[in-house]
Amino acid sequence: MDNENKKVKIHPVWFFIILIVCTVIISTILSLLNFQGTQTDVSLGSTSTSLLTVESLLSKEGIKYMISETINNFLKFVPLATLIVGLMGVGFGIRVGLFKSIFQKCTKFLPRRTMLFIFSLLCIIMGFSNDLAFIIMIPLAAIIFTEYKRSQVIGMTMAFASVAAGSNINLFITSLDYSLIEIAKPSVDIIDPNYTYGYTGNLFFIVVSSILLALLMTILTEIISKNKPVRIGNDEETIDEKLDKKGLRRAFIALGIMIVIFIYSIIPGLPLSGFLLDSSQKMYVNKLFGANAPFVNGILYIVSLAFVVCSIIYGVTTKQIKNNKDIIKGLSNSINGIGEILLLVFVASGLVSIFRYTNIGNIITANLFNLIESSNASFVVLILLSFLAIAVSNIFLPSISTKWTLFAPTLLPLFMKSNITPEFTTAIFRLASSTTNMISPLFSYFVIYLGFVGLYSKSDFSINKCYKLIWPYFISTLILWLFIIFGWYVLNVPIGPNVFPTI
Repeated sequence: MDNENKKVKIHPVWFFIILIVCTVIISTILSLLNFQGTQTDVSLGSTSTSLLTVESLLSKEGIKYMISETINNFLKFVPLATLIVGLMGVGFGIRVGLFKSIFQKCTKFLPRRTMLFIFSLLCIIMGFSNDLAFIIMIPLAAIIFTEYKRSQVIGMTMAFASVAAGSNINLFITSLDYSLIEIAKPSVDIIDPNYTYGYTGNLFFIVVSSILLALLMTILTEIISKNKPVRIGNDEETIDEKLDKKGLRRAFIALGIMIVIFIYSIIPGLPLSGFLLDSSQKMYVNKLFGANAPFVNGILYIVSLAFVVCSIIYGVTTKQIKNNKDIIKGLSNSINGIGEILLLVFVASGLVSIFRYTNIGNIITANLFNLIESSNASFVVLILLSFLAIAVSNIFLPSISTKWTLFAPTLLPLFMKSNITPEFTTAIFRLASSTTNMISPLFSYFVIYLGFVGLYSKSDFSINKCYKLIWPYFISTLILWLFIIFGWYVLNVPIGPNVFPTI
């Protein structure tokens, strides 16, 4: 106990500030040492290389960037706006007791383990939109775990780990499958121009991986959450049971109507339908999940709006909302107490932006991939080395598309020469590049997890505690991903329709 008390506990804000200072110093040193890397580009059947160099933050341009762009980078930091919008929806539902009522009733017919599995799987499915998954699912986890008498902090950690580790997989095809294939095709064509690289090539793999990940998260959370403290609020109002049932019934009727409208909005070809689709795309998956698709870009707003409408109906019915002023008060109160989270987002946005400016992440990733290429490894050794390199590089470069752009021209041909299919190579990359999301301070939504943990850990909130919470999930996920990859490789069973790990 004495040793535990002697440990220096660093607040996450100071953690990010320390990393910012380290980034400034390291970028200057690496720039002076001429630390660089080479990036391979493939286009129209030809291969070219470009030089990547470190941008010093203590140079004239670097200092100018830090001073002039700090505010802009904060305002452009995606989790900032999504946090506020998402909390208004979820927070309002929590304030009026809507979610508490729903999950109280769930406890009566859904065993805890079943509920945790369903929730974890839902987190993975929602991963097609990081905004929706991280901002909505983490606070909802706290409510669910309260009703099941389990630690809210563990619940939020489970939700974060499920979304972070499952961000590159799903139960269905998304635009990620399309974008990975489009980036990789030129590299595949150099080795075999007749090779057919289909969009469903990873379908079986990602579905099985999603289910196994949810199962792992459930078992691990059950073990970890035993005998952990549960924080129960003392200011909860008692709602009349008849009014509660009436409010829920009306809220669900309204939700059903909104769902029908929502579904109609993503069906193409009907009168006034399809307005949430990107009409410039040809494939439906890209119309729905593409970068410019209204569905993806607006899903958080849509869900938050639905939560607000249902909360108002429930609140009015249960007489918690008596006039229009109560609605405004409820919405404003739902984002009260997030000053610490906003401070965290500010320093985190600064770290992410200056680190991206230095180009260090790209250079580390390029060098790791080039090192594996020069090692002449093949088969099992090639898979293991590549997995580890991708996982490590993801700490410094969380963007999956940027990493894949560096990976595909460098190592994808090497995998094909080792008789490993491009689809299985993509599957390996997808799992490896999500492994370290949950521990990387450069992963944009890592700071959102820290902020939510802080709301439930006022007395002992520190970066030490947050990493201690997440570490078992990280290690377990790493082992699971390696087990799935090598198990599939050894069994050589289909990873998609008519697609196998080996050629």
